[in-house]
Amino acid sequence: MYTSRVAIAMKKTITLILLCLGMTGGVGLAQTLEQVTGVPQHETKAEKKAREKRLQAIADSLAFVDASNAIDISYFVITADRISLGKRGRTIQSPDESTNFIMVQGNEATIQLVPRYSSHSGFNGLGGITVEGLITGAKKETTKNGDLSYHFSVNGAAVSAQVTITVFRNSNKAEAYITPNFNSQRMTIYGPLIPYDHSTGEAHAFVGTPLP
Repeated sequence: MYTSRVAIAMKKTITLILLCLGMTGGVGLAQTLEQVTGVPQHETKAEKKAREKRLQAIADSLAFVDASNAIDISYFVITADRISLGKRGRTIQSPDESTNFIMVQGNEATIQLVPRYSSHSGFNGLGGITVEGLITGAKKETTKNGDLSYHFSVNGAAVSAQVTITVFRNSNKAEAYITPNFNSQRMTIYGPLIPYDHSTGEAHAFVGTPLP
């Protein structure tokens, strides 16, 4: 997500320069582009690879900062690109990210699971389950290796669980371990942690009808 954002920004910058300097000679324009974008006129494959690696590192660092800030203000969502269920770790690969997630909005958390193999509407009208609850005991820490750890309890009419989220350093890749207080059937959601504000639609998520 952040890599593509950097690439789009670079393309917009180059397009603007081309429009502004349309009458400039070829050599002068090439030199101007090199100064602004940092891309050499004659770039080798090794140089291109190194440049793209630097851009990726910048994008990853920005993603980590965004994830940390989103945790601080308690507005974020982890959209699942993989889910592990139960003691045996039955895995759901490539679930629908827009319907499988854990979302935090202020002091409330929403956990939603909609397996692709579901053939009925489920409890939430989407073919799965949606539970909501209030957050208590939230605590954020930085581990020795630079990862972020965020732990809280979520309690509602249909959910009582402990949630531990780890965001790996220099990225927004995250793991959310959800352990119900009434059994040991842990669920793990893997995916990016991104800022989410329902009023702005910054992230895209379809929330079903929660259990009463």
